[in-house]
Amino acid sequence: MVNGYINLDKGHSDLIPIFENIGIKKLSIKKIRNQSEVDLVLTSLSKYGETKKNLSDIESSSNPLPALIIANNKEFDQTVDLIKSDRIQVISDKSGVSEINARINSLLGDSSAEKLEFRDLVINLKTYEAIIDGVLLDLTFMEYELLKFFIENQESVWSREELLEKVWGYDYFGGARTVDVHVRRLRSKLGESRLDWIRTVHSVGYKFN
Repeated sequence: MVNGYINLDKGHSDLIPIFENIGIKKLSIKKIRNQSEVDLVLTSLSKYGETKKNLSDIESSSNPLPALIIANNKEFDQTVDLIKSDRIQVISDKSGVSEINARINSLLGDSSAEKLEFRDLVINLKTYEAIIDGVLLDLTFMEYELLKFFIENQESVWSREELLEKVWGYDYFGGARTVDVHVRRLRSKLGESRLDWIRTVHSVGYKFN
């Protein structure tokens, strides 16, 4: 599923079912809290200025969101050669499903490889952010690394010593209590309803599922 901010004029409303069929989930601008929640922007050329204004509070100027711009035939001919950014694709409103899908895949690349998901938690491997139920978690770097490791290695039981080696590395000289402290902090930040995600296996270590 691709999370998309969609802002089309009425003449392009027939494209919305196509976007839905290829896996675009429409986001409400009122519910978008930060840029990492949006994978793709889909906008009519006539709405492009409005779209940029709507996203101005969350979009990074140095790393803008990938955008698919829909133009009518005349606009397309006038605009397509002016676009120089690899973060923007322009298509005609007469484009078929295969072209739309190809353009979106070109913009996103292998987006699935940049994210890890577990229930309502999404970890963005590109931005080092963790979002749970739409809210950005305030994690330290090692809390983030430990949570990522748990998600990548679900169902296995890991001793404190193994976690120190896998997450902190061979050169780390801290003791096993370091793991306990980070697990306690993670549980607190994940919230009471998710306390059972990281289970303590007595006399062994921890298990995530």
